Amino acid sequence: MALTRLLVAGFRNIQHAELMLDSKVNLFCGPNGAGKTSLLEAVHMLATGRSFRSRQHRSVIQHSSRGLTVFAELETGYSLGIERLTDGSGRARINQRPAESSSQLASCLPLQLINSNSFDVLDGGPGVRRRLLDWTVFHVEPMFAREWKNYQIALRQRNALLRRGKIAVDAITVWEEQLAHSGERVNILREGRFQEFQSAVSALLCELPGGLPGPVEIGYRRGWRKETDLCTALQESREGDVSLGHTRIGPHRADVRFTLAGEPAQNILSRGQQKMLVCAVRTAMAELVSRHRTQPVFLVDDLPAELDETNQQVFAHWISRSASQVLVTGIEESTTIRPWQRLEAPWNHPRVFHVEHGNISAEPSAAL
Repeated sequence: MALTRLLVAGFRNIQHAELMLDSKVNLFCGPNGAGKTSLLEAVHMLATGRSFRSRQHRSVIQHSSRGLTVFAELETGYSLGIERLTDGSGRARINQRPAESSSQLASCLPLQLINSNSFDVLDGGPGVRRRLLDWTVFHVEPMFAREWKNYQIALRQRNALLRRGKIAVDAITVWEEQLAHSGERVNILREGRFQEFQSAVSALLCELPGGLPGPVEIGYRRGWRKETDLCTALQESREGDVSLGHTRIGPHRADVRFTLAGEPAQNILSRGQQKMLVCAVRTAMAELVSRHRTQPVFLVDDLPAELDETNQQVFAHWISRSASQVLVTGIEESTTIRPWQRLEAPWNHPRVFHVEHGNISAEPSAAL
C-alpha cells in the first residue's frame, strides 16, 4: 500500500511540494521547524481526514493560502486527495470520486504513526489504548466499522434520554436493546483479535536485546462485568446512569492493560523500555493487519530523538518485516540513515530528502 507520488500545497510552511517516493524507505532530514513533521502530518490527514497535531483545520492551512491540498498516488493504482479551505469547507476524494467518510480513506491507506505522543500510551487514558486495538480490528474485520457506528448512534440516543431525567421505560429500552446488540458484536470482534495481538506483542518483546525485567502481561477489559450480558448490565445501571446523565458501562469503556507482576508496566519499566514496548505494540498491530489484509505505511517522526541507536536498529528491523513503506524524519542525515543502511535490500537504500524552510528536495543521487 505504498505511496508512489505525493503532492502537498498550502500545508503549514509547505507552500508546494511534489515528491516521487521510494517504495520502501524515505528519509526527510533538516533542522527543527523546517517542515519535516508537517509533511508527515499531511500524509496523516490524507489517510484519516485529520491532523495529528491540531483539531482545527484552519490552523494547519498556510497563512497566505485559501486552503490546503494533499494528493497521493498509491502503488495499487488508487489515488487519494483531500482539500481543506479557510472557510471551513473541504472535500476528500478516492480515485477522483467523493469519499463517503474518513473511515473510507483509512481503509485505502492504513497508517501507523510513531511520534513523541505515541509513547504516552501507557500513561494515557483507556481511550488511547482502546483506539489501538480498534485500529487493528477495523482493518481486519469488515463488520467492525458498521457495528461500532451503530453502537455510537444508540449510545448518543440513550445518553440524550438519561440527561432528561424522567424517562419512559419503553423509550429507553429500545435504545438499550440496540446498544446491547451492537455492543456485544463489537466486543466479540475485539476479543476475536485480541489473543492474536497479545501473542504478536510478546513475540516481538522476546527479540529485545537484554530483554525486560519480566514478562509483560496484556489484559483486555470489555467495559462491563464478565458474568452479565450487556442488556442486563445496562438495565441494572440505569438508575445510576440517570443521576450522572451518561452511560457508564459498555464497549466505549473498554481498556487494554499492560502489567508486569501485577503492576502497571510504566511503574517498573525504564523510559527506554516503555518506548520499545509501545513500538512492539504498534508493530504487532501492523503485523496483524498485514496477515489478513495489507501492510500499512509507517510515519516515524524524529526516531533518533526517541530511541537510542540499538533500539533504533531493532525497530527498523521490525518495520522492514511488517510495513509496506516508511517515511522517517530526523535532524542529521548520518544519524537518521544509519539503522536503515544495516538492513537487507531493498530496505537498505533509503531515498533522502532535505527539508528547509518548507522546501523539500531529493538528494541528486536519490532523485528519479
